[in-house]
Amino acid sequence: MDTENQGKEYREDRVDIVAMKDKCGDGYAVGYTQKGEWLEYTVNVQAGGKLPFELSYASGMDNTGVRLFMDDEPITDTLALAGTGEFDTYETFKGTITKELTKGEHVLKVLVTSDYVNLDWIAFGEIEGDIMDKRKGTTGIMPKIASGTASAFAKTAGEYKVFDLMGNELGKIRLNAGASLIEIKNGLKTAGYHKGVCVVRNTVGQTMRINIGK
Repeated sequence: MDTENQGKEYREDRVDIVAMKDKCGDGYAVGYTQKGEWLEYTVNVQAGGKLPFELSYASGMDNTGVRLFMDDEPITDTLALAGTGEFDTYETFKGTITKELTKGEHVLKVLVTSDYVNLDWIAFGEIEGDIMDKRKGTTGIMPKIASGTASAFAKTAGEYKVFDLMGNELGKIRLNAGASLIEIKNGLKTAGYHKGVCVVRNTVGQTMRINIGK
């Protein structure tokens, strides 16, 4: 509704971004939302059908709402989000989309239907375990997190995409089939990633968080 980042965090543009202080640690969320505002994301649907989803949000209001669209077609009814007590207290709404998706690239739209709801992440598909324990300060639309060993994650040889914790693609690395955690870290260092934490995505869309310095 305006051209200023009301949260004054992370970047300087129209989107209002706030710092998070919930139990999951530091991170960022979209905040200061008003009815009628919306966000769009280009997404790659890897499993078709009527998928379950989870949405992490916070609101100091009694009731707020959002609605999800894919390629401008609604895939949910308006989601009635109960207040969480505080804008720094994040809870998870769980549901199932109302329209079957097809595999491939699409545009996801998040429409805010009432004022003042903070939006952290949206995850589609079956999620193993408690996603709040796995979030670790990342933000945005969350991919499927790999479980098990590094060698199981890097089952096939090829190029693996590398992202920062905000979901920005940084580049690619080439791994051998069955690469160990040490081999993945060495591959990142060879590609120029010498310190910090990044996220690596394999060929089936699973991601692994890698601390290169450890």
